[in-house]
Amino acid sequence: MKVLLLLLLTGLVPTLAVALEYRGEKTIYQDTVWQGEVLIDGILTIAAGATLEIRPGTRVSFTRRDTNNDGIGENEIFAQGQLIAKGTAARPIVFTSAEESPQAGDWGALNMMMSEEGGNLLENCVVEYAYRGFHAHFSNAQLRDSLFRYNQRAAQFQESDVSIDRCIFEYNFNGLQFRDSHVRMNNSRVSANHWGVRAVYVELQMSGNRIENNLTNGISLRDSKAQLRGNYIRFNRRGLYLQRSQAEISLNQIEANHEHGIYLEESQAQIQENQILDSGRSGIKIFNLTGLIANNFIRGSGEFTFFNAGTADFSIGSNWYGGAEVLPQILDGRNRAGAGILTVATPQAHPPEGQLF
Repeated sequence: MKVLLLLLLTGLVPTLAVALEYRGEKTIYQDTVWQGEVLIDGILTIAAGATLEIRPGTRVSFTRRDTNNDGIGENEIFAQGQLIAKGTAARPIVFTSAEESPQAGDWGALNMMMSEEGGNLLENCVVEYAYRGFHAHFSNAQLRDSLFRYNQRAAQFQESDVSIDRCIFEYNFNGLQFRDSHVRMNNSRVSANHWGVRAVYVELQMSGNRIENNLTNGISLRDSKAQLRGNYIRFNRRGLYLQRSQAEISLNQIEANHEHGIYLEESQAQIQENQILDSGRSGIKIFNLTGLIANNFIRGSGEFTFFNAGTADFSIGSNWYGGAEVLPQILDGRNRAGAGILTVATPQAHPPEGQLF
């Protein structure tokens, strides 16, 4: 039988009094329900086989404890069992700092380790002021309709299977950072972070997301496989950066990134039916690319439409550059010593069919 921990308002004060506290190292061994105000002043473990259910409107606060003075708070939830935090739009669940002047890194993480059975859920949650908001190893999780803000790393995981739907990651140092994982990310926003999405050795599907205003790269993938379709990637340093990766890139709007719209390094990619607009330096920069670049609308690059930084030659298919008489600007071996030659097909006379934007 679940232990129902009902945490009630007194009605006599404007804020909730703390009705449940965990201090030191504690473990939940049986199914438990939280509702109301919870204070964690230590490390709380959810044992394997146990489920912690957190109900709408609950506020979970973590005190700051930094025993080794590395600037990283250590108090956290450590789930080896199952964590189900399901709020509502009107009554989200909040995971936050208990400090009077909160800052990123005040507490550790919602940490999931070897938590694969049944899956973990964060739905309609706010996760803020953590070192790692969501953190997982060898776990399954769903993140839905949740806000991750003011964290050092909003989400970091590896060897996990994670689906992300309609979430917001903003004002963190790192938005999302993951490796050796299977990830599906849809209709979410990653904005105003230092790094947007960083991943290595992953299989990634992204659709309908907004990746914008990140200080460094919007999306950075290394040694990965990706399908990127129908995303807005705007106002980052580099929009999309792939190293030694395989990707299908289609129907995206990649706009006003400060350096390159797309930079592909020793990768294999199919780049079709995208809008690549107003890139600060080049629309597409390649370094020993194989694959296809065709049926895109590429316009307004600050220096070059195409930049070949590698030694291999490459043939670019027919694209639309804003008019039948508009030709792409090219930097390759003809004007850059040691670089390969780019062969560019005749521009299209009309915008490509199938453009979504």
